[in-house]
Amino acid sequence: MLSVVGIGPGSLDLLTERARARISSADIIMGNERYIGLIRDIIPSGAEVITGKMGTEVERAKKAVELGKRKNVVVVSGGDPGIYGMAGLLIEVLGDSHTDAELEIIPGITAASVSAALLGAPLSNDFAVVSLSDLLVPWSEIEEKLEELAKMEIVVVIYNPRSKTRTVQLEKAYEIFMRFRDGKTIIGIVTNAEREGCEIEISTLEDLPDFYHCIDMSTTIIIGSSKTENLGGRMVTRRGYDRKYDYDRGDTVIQGHENGDYVEAGKRVWEKSRAIVEDIISKYSGSFSEHERRVAEKVVFANADPSLLDLLVFKHNPVERGIERIKDGKTIITDIEMVKAGINGRYRKRVKCFVNDPRTKEIAEKENLTRTAAGIRLAKELIQDNIVVVGNSPSACMELFALIEQDIKPALIVATPVGFINASEAKEKVMSCGRPCIVVKGARGGTPSAVAIINEIINLSMEEEGVSRND
Repeated sequence: MLSVVGIGPGSLDLLTERARARISSADIIMGNERYIGLIRDIIPSGAEVITGKMGTEVERAKKAVELGKRKNVVVVSGGDPGIYGMAGLLIEVLGDSHTDAELEIIPGITAASVSAALLGAPLSNDFAVVSLSDLLVPWSEIEEKLEELAKMEIVVVIYNPRSKTRTVQLEKAYEIFMRFRDGKTIIGIVTNAEREGCEIEISTLEDLPDFYHCIDMSTTIIIGSSKTENLGGRMVTRRGYDRKYDYDRGDTVIQGHENGDYVEAGKRVWEKSRAIVEDIISKYSGSFSEHERRVAEKVVFANADPSLLDLLVFKHNPVERGIERIKDGKTIITDIEMVKAGINGRYRKRVKCFVNDPRTKEIAEKENLTRTAAGIRLAKELIQDNIVVVGNSPSACMELFALIEQDIKPALIVATPVGFINASEAKEKVMSCGRPCIVVKGARGGTPSAVAIINEIINLSMEEEGVSRND
C-alpha cells in the first residue's frame, strides 16, 4: 500500500487523524529531511525512514512506487500533497502502468489556509494561489499569470516567494502588482506558519520591499483585494454580508438604508456582546481586582472564549504598574509587528519592534536564534523599566527571561505566545521571574490576547488622566 500524506504546516496538533494513523502503521516512511524532522516524534520505532534532499523527488517517487508493491509505504509531503506536493508526481510515475501498488492521498492543511488563519480571514472571498518558483515552470508563464491575477478583483496567495538563489522573482512580482493595484492594498506576510519562529506581519503592498530581508521559502504572502481590510490587527476580506444583513437581528437589510443604519447595527452587536462578557466575568468576581476584571473582559471579548479566564494570571500588581508606566510615557517593546500594529493608535508612536531590523537578522544568524528572540536581545538596553509585550514567540519569552537574569528589569511583561513547543515552558519562566506580568498559561494565547491586554491598560491610564479615547 502506498500513501502520500499531507502533514500540514508541521505542527503536530494540526495533523489529521487519518494522516497520523497512516504514519503510525507505516513500514517505510519517506520524505525530504525537513518534513521528516517535523514528524519525527510520531514515527513508529519499527519503521524504516528514508530521507532525501530537495531536488530528488523523482527518484524518491520511483522508489516509493516500487516499495509500495510489498509494504505499507508513506510518502510525507508538506501542507497538502495535491497542492505543489508529491501526489501529482506519484500519479505521473504510476502513469498508465498496471502496477499492483495502490495509491491513497491523504489531504493536509496547505500554507494558504494556515497563513490565512494566523492573519485573520483574508480568503473569505475568491482567491488564487501562485508559486514564484521557476525551477519547473518557465518564469515567462508565471509572469503572465501574475499580470492577469493582478488585474482581477481577487486575493492572491504567493508561495515560494524567495530563496537564496531566487531573489529577483519577488521584486518582479511586486512591480507587476504595483502597476495594477493600489499601493495601499492590505497584504499579509507569514513566515514559519505554526512552527517555531513563526512571524506574522500585516502591511500594505507599497511597503512590501521593507520585508524582503525576512522573506524566504518558508514565507507565504497574501495580497488582498480592494475588499480586504485591517480590522483590529486582523486581515479580512469582506464577502458581502455587511451589504445584505443586519448582523444584530440576522434580517435582510433593505436596500437604500443610510450608512448610519449599519453603524447602529454594529453598535447593538457590540453592546450585546459586552453584556454577555460582563455576565461571564461576574462569576469570577472573587478572582480579579477591578482593574484586572477590565483586562480579563477584553481578553474574553477579543477571543470569544470564556475558558481563557482559567488561564489568565496576574502577578505583582501588573495592571497598576502598567498604568503608571503608560502615564510616564514609557516605551512598549513587542516581539512581532502584528502586535505593534494592534496597539492603540494614540500610543503607537511609543511602540518599538526590532524583528525586522537588519541587525536582528545578523544576531539571529550569528547566535543561532530566531529573529524574534534576536529582536528582544537587540532591545536589551531599552527594556529596562519599560514594557515588553510578547504575543507570538516562545523564544522571545525565553530570551527575555535570560535578560532578566542579567538584571535587566522590565516594568511590565505581557506574555501570551501560543504553541505546543516551548510556549508553556516559556510563560512559566516569565511567571517565575519576579517581575509584574500578565500571562495566559499553557499552550494557548496569541496576538489578540496580548493586544487586548495592553490596550486596556492604555485605556485605563487615559481614563485616570481624564483623556477621552477619541481625543
